[in-house]
Parts: sequence; structure tokens; C-alpha cells
Amino acid sequence: MKTVNQLIGLLVIAAATGAQTQAAKPAPGVKLTNETPIFKLDDSRKINANRGMHTMRLSPDGKMLLYVRRVKAANKETRGGYQLALRDIKTGKDTIMPGAPCGSDDFFVACVSMLPFDAKGEKLVIPIGAGAEPVRPGRGTMQLGLYDIKSGKVNKLDLSGPIIFPTYDAEDKNLIVLVMAKGERGPDPANSKIVVSPADKIKFRKIGLMGLPRSPCPGSSVLPILLAPARDAGQEARRGVFVLYDTKSDKQLAAPPASRSKLDDYNPQWTADGRYLYYVDTEKDAGPNGCVKRKSILRIWDRRKNAEHAIIEGMIPVGPGPGKSAMILSDGRGLHYMTDPTSQKTASLGDNIVRLISAGGGFIVYIKHDKNGDNQVFRAKIKLPGATKK
Repeated sequence: MKTVNQLIGLLVIAAATGAQTQAAKPAPGVKLTNETPIFKLDDSRKINANRGMHTMRLSPDGKMLLYVRRVKAANKETRGGYQLALRDIKTGKDTIMPGAPCGSDDFFVACVSMLPFDAKGEKLVIPIGAGAEPVRPGRGTMQLGLYDIKSGKVNKLDLSGPIIFPTYDAEDKNLIVLVMAKGERGPDPANSKIVVSPADKIKFRKIGLMGLPRSPCPGSSVLPILLAPARDAGQEARRGVFVLYDTKSDKQLAAPPASRSKLDDYNPQWTADGRYLYYVDTEKDAGPNGCVKRKSILRIWDRRKNAEHAIIEGMIPVGPGPGKSAMILSDGRGLHYMTDPTSQKTASLGDNIVRLISAGGGFIVYIKHDKNGDNQVFRAKIKLPGATKK
């Protein structure tokens, strides 16, 4: 997310330890059911080869899909940009979210990777660009909006700035919003803030830490925050430090191990029970002729034990699977499977998926080839061994 990185500057480094493990061999039995085509990846919905993960988000009931859509310039005097679109999967109808387009897709992709839907899938929390011309975070004004999906109406709340970066908490008890302040020459990180409000009665309060919020922990007020670097920090000290913060008690809880975490690029994912946090990090790896490289690793943090549970090489967390502790993983290319840290079991999701995009509520969204060989986005339900229809 280059746009978010450049404007917020949230990369700090910390030491990392922990035993390294390899993923177990896949076990049979998991099936994908009710596979439904959503749309083809045309020019307006194109996903670059190096992007795809978390660029789309299903509503909790799996009926609606929020995604980033490209809009072309209407004429030579205007500029094109990107907008948030809401697809009704059953009817195939798209609704464009209100507000001016964004000049870069990075920011909207980052917002979609959070939790924009409320727990019932009835509302969306979104940033709304002011004016008619495309805005860029830091070069324009954004306002916080609550969009009612059924009525199509938006409630603009009294929060605005060059960046408005919102999310619901996982249980829909609160809104959590990063509000970037305006300075004389652009965004002012020193005077920016993270604010929290009950979702049913809006009254924002500032928490005692500033950084980039990531997806909140289910069933709790715990929030991962990628910290802003100190101004006098060296280059190495600007990469990757994050903490877990309790927004209710306003206390820092822990700093899980991280060498150069990639929480800015890959949103960390919680299991549905809120116990395990999966996040992408890197570590040094001895190469040939004594050269040292860095390799990507996936760390699993056990919040209950306040300790690292395991490390898996080369994997990215896509989202929670069905059940309390399952997690959908991908190597970013062709290997996709579900893992359960409590039982140490894994299950393959099949070999016909080109790329996973998101997961949650027992659903997955993914790209595969249709009968004509074109890339198409699908939604499917994950069926576990022995599961019966309700």
C-alpha cells in the first residue's frame, strides 16, 4: 500500500524469536460448495499480478461484495480514478459508493482489507472524498460516512481530514477511525489520532496511541497498531514494529515479535475465536557464498498464552475459515489450504483456484478460469468433513 505508507510512515523494527515449523501435509475432506460466479476481471476490475489479496470483501452473510472499481475520465478536462462498488451477488447489480473518486487505488484497497461491514451486513463505514474531481489521500479532504445498504442513504459524520481510515470492530460494538490532521504543507502525523465510538451512539474519543490500525480482534477491544516511527529513528528502526492495544482500557498489551513485518501490505488475520493472530514478517536467510537475504515467513501469535505459537514459511493469511480456529492460507500463487493451529491439521482447497482474494464467515472469494478460459471471480462456501446442511 504505497499511498498509505508514504503518508503515514508507519514502519519500525523489532527483534523476533520463535521456533520455526513447516506446514503439515494437507489432509483430504474439505470441499467447496455453492460455487457462484460474480464477475469477469475486465478493465474496470483488473487485479495486477502482484496484487489480489484482500482487494474485495464479502458481507458477513456472503450476499454482497465490496470491491475497488476503476472509472475512466469522462472527457479531456477530467481525470479518471477509483471508486468503491458494492455488488449484489444474486442480482448482479453494482452500486457505486458516494463521494469523489480516489486518484489511486491503494487507499481504497487498504480500506476494503479492513472490516467495512457491520456485523449484520446492513451498513458500511467508508471514507468519502469531497468535491467532484478524484482526490488523493493527503491532497484533498475525506469525510467519514455510514452507508445504509438497504436504503442507499449515507450519513456523513463530523470527522474529516486528508486521510480518514475507518473500520468496525469485529463484533460491531465500535467504530475505529484513523483521522489524519491537516498541516500547513499537507498531512500532519504529529497531530493525528485514532478515535473510537460506540457504533449505535456516535461519540468519539481519542485513544492514547497513534499508528496504522489493522483488523480488530473478534470478541474483544484489542487492536493491532503499526506504530509510527520516531523522528530520530534510523533506517532500520522504521520497519515493522506493531503492538496490540486495548482500546477500551487504553493500554498497550503486547509487542508480538517482528523483524520487518508486512502489516502495511498484508492485513493481519484473526481466527474467529480471537485467539490466534496470523501476520506476515521476514527474517534473515543465509544464501550462497555467504550472502544474507530475507525470506517471507508467517508468524502465528497465541493471544491467550501471550506467546508465539508457530512460524510457517512463505504463506499469507487470507482470512478465517469455518469454525473457531481455522485460517485460510495461500502462497500467493497456486497453493491454497486451511490450517487449524489447535489441531495442527491442514486441508487443501483444491488445485483449480488461480488466486485467493478473501475469506470469512465460512466463504471464500477467489479467481479461477471460467469455461472460456477467462479469469472470473467466484464465491463458494467451505464444507468441512462430516458437515450436514442445516
